[in-house]
Amino acid sequence: MRDLEGDDLVRNAPGASASARARELRSEHPLLTTAAAMLGIRTSAQSFAAGARGERRVGRQLNRWATRYGWHVLHAVPVGQRGADIDHVIIGSFGVVTVNTKATGTAVWVGEYGLTVGGKSVDYLPKSRNEASRAARLLKRATGFDVPVQSAIVFVGARRVTVRRGGPADVAVLPSPRALRHWLCKQRPVLRPGQVDAVYEAARRRVSWQSR
Repeated sequence: MRDLEGDDLVRNAPGASASARARELRSEHPLLTTAAAMLGIRTSAQSFAAGARGERRVGRQLNRWATRYGWHVLHAVPVGQRGADIDHVIIGSFGVVTVNTKATGTAVWVGEYGLTVGGKSVDYLPKSRNEASRAARLLKRATGFDVPVQSAIVFVGARRVTVRRGGPADVAVLPSPRALRHWLCKQRPVLRPGQVDAVYEAARRRVSWQSR
């Protein structure tokens, strides 16, 4: 088996991409970042840093659960050529789940076709759908067979999460990391053990996630 070296995404720490972006923004605008912090104004750098903390929290728990349940977990998976990434990718007998972690201290409302955070409409649902669709396409190319992929949005620190009519049919919107674990444990098997191993070996290679 060839040495994966820097190509192996298993080495990626949860929140690595968001942390790097936060550092980059702070270094680009140090005076603005300092002034905003003194005035209590939230900057993009602070938003990325908060997101990274949320990803680390979810990532640590996913790593523990992966050991317990026999799942495979990857973090900060780079997709494409423009710096986009998937927060977490979980691989098991249930197929693949792409997870988008969102940290917020406000109230969240989830409907069948929309989602609001702090009363403001956000585009998390279409972005999560696109992540799952892209992952399915790239992993099929890498493995040679259809790979079932589902998407999930997990909130960290939300004051309240209200779900109406079960929420969207094709995206699992979950109020906490613990709810993610319960949801994963209820998913039915769709891959054989050999297929799980094949998907994991493909998914851990950086090149598998780059569009040709």
